Amino acid sequence: MRKFQRFLASVVALAVLYGVYRYSFRKDSEGNYLFLLPGEGGRSASDSEQQSSAVSSEREWSSVDPSRLANLTGFEYVIANDICKENGSFSELLGVILVTSYVGHDEIRAAHRQAISQQKLLSMGLLRIFSLASIPPTERFITQAAIEAEQRLHGDLIQGNFVEAYRNLTYKHLMSLQWATQHCRGAKYLLKMDDDIVYDPFYIQNYLSDLHQSEEARNPHHHHHLLAGYVFRSKKVIRLQANKWYVSRDEFPGDIYPPYLSGWLYITNQRTARALAAESQKAGSNFFWIDDTFITGILAQRLQIQPTALNRWYSSNSEFLDCCIRDMKRYSYQCDYYVGPNGGNGKLIMEFIQELERCYDNACYQRPPGKSLTATCVAEYKQQIQPDHGTAMISQMKLRK
Repeated sequence: MRKFQRFLASVVALAVLYGVYRYSFRKDSEGNYLFLLPGEGGRSASDSEQQSSAVSSEREWSSVDPSRLANLTGFEYVIANDICKENGSFSELLGVILVTSYVGHDEIRAAHRQAISQQKLLSMGLLRIFSLASIPPTERFITQAAIEAEQRLHGDLIQGNFVEAYRNLTYKHLMSLQWATQHCRGAKYLLKMDDDIVYDPFYIQNYLSDLHQSEEARNPHHHHHLLAGYVFRSKKVIRLQANKWYVSRDEFPGDIYPPYLSGWLYITNQRTARALAAESQKAGSNFFWIDDTFITGILAQRLQIQPTALNRWYSSNSEFLDCCIRDMKRYSYQCDYYVGPNGGNGKLIMEFIQELERCYDNACYQRPPGKSLTATCVAEYKQQIQPDHGTAMISQMKLRK
């Protein structure tokens, strides 16, 4: 009898150990074991949560046609890229930086690479990709052979089969989001930015890391929609036909745009990017050529996604960033801003990020009272970030006789 009891106890113990093993080393959907760190397995989703998340995710994936960009059919990559897989970072990235770049801006892309290398970004959990369109017939300073040579050298380009043009910026924007959701699915966040923008990658990396930790603590199995950046509200539609940003009532019937984010730089996540791409492809989803307004405003409103304002991050003055560089060198003062324009100086991003790196390594200090940039920097005042399609600027010009 005692032998049987000992045998039964051994069987029960083995069953318990096997259950612990199965729980500790669960498999993902592709059959790979998930090795949980201490504390990661503390809360498991209910069956209904897991099923709901899986169904929602599958619906979002299946509803995006990779051969389309909004109303553009027959989309293909002239230059495709699997850089996430090639760097072994498919499921470990904190974020992907999607830089929309004019195809002829090879020097600006070079400045980004010199400012902070791909290797440095990867060490921070980030990865950068430049999104290009095809060379327009009017472009005489760049060739496709040069673009392909740039890709062979750096491996950080994607290029679509639509031509570079103002009215094709929506396609480039959507291509960037769709590429990230298809080829870097494991990246937790996506940061979309223009190539003529200067930014603080160290602050943003810390922000994303804190954001991820708070989301994981709240609910690791369900991430909410996210659109965060400089929010424009109650912007009037331009109806003056002479204006570059004129919009007809056929294109947009309302008089006020919904809230939208500046395309300079904004943050989103995989779930939101997939939803925006899917919404852009729906029947009856009229194409709109002003990309930031269409994607982060019109489409986001249809999906009932509210933007998160990070307006204090941004400066419209490149001179303020120059003053930041000066004060970091002289006084080790932290910069008041994290995002701003390069002001036509393609090398400003190099100077800014290199000084920031020294500042973060050697501990810069918060500016003392009375020493704000607005008080100490001699710069022409500009209204905080004008929308790209804002009011026209009128200035006097001296004409030749």
